[in-house]
Amino acid sequence: MAKILVDYGDKKRLAKTFGVSEVTIRSALAYRTKSELSERIRKAALQLGGKEKNK
Repeated sequence: MAKILVDYGDKKRLAKTFGVSEVTIRSALAYRTKSELSERIRKAALQLGGKEKNK
């Protein structure tokens, strides 16, 4: 199961940037959602230095 791992505090920063809850951020980073917003969240997380983990 793929997911994007981010540094401490980055989920909160992403939530504030996109105006969504941290639950939405966690779902997007865990690839549980496939919306356009989720794609933008994942892209921003990778730009912040997040690492993609495949399991």
